Amino acid sequence: MRLIGGIILSLTVMSASAEIYRWKDANGNWQFGDKAPKEQHDTLDVKAPPKIGQDDARDIHARTQRLLESQRTQAREKAQAEEAARRQYRERFAKPCAEAQDRLRMLKGPFEYIEEDGSRRGATADEVAADEKKTRKWIDEHCDF
Repeated sequence: MRLIGGIILSLTVMSASAEIYRWKDANGNWQFGDKAPKEQHDTLDVKAPPKIGQDDARDIHARTQRLLESQRTQAREKAQAEEAARRQYRERFAKPCAEAQDRLRMLKGPFEYIEEDGSRRGATADEVAADEKKTRKWIDEHCDF
């Protein structure tokens, strides 16, 4: 049993490096092959590149997982910050938007303008249209939530 184990071990060691033969042909060109030619040749020992070990593979996998988790965390924090900003914006403009909507409804019916000195005056159709346009523009800019 030990003999078979020794033979298998020696075969695996031998297969780790390959022999390549090099020779010049009749035209003076270098030729390479894995079988020895009949004429004069050089023997080159070519070793296989080192294989990546399990520890290296685990380290690479762990680094990749940490990077992915970091990216997920950043994306989650960014989404939470954006949602908080939207919520804050809605809270800030909820009352002014409601007042602007009320003003638009009021502009549809009969009303009077109250001047700074407290006097009242009627509104022309052009003034009402301009106020309505201005109010709609403000609502479009600030109340889209």
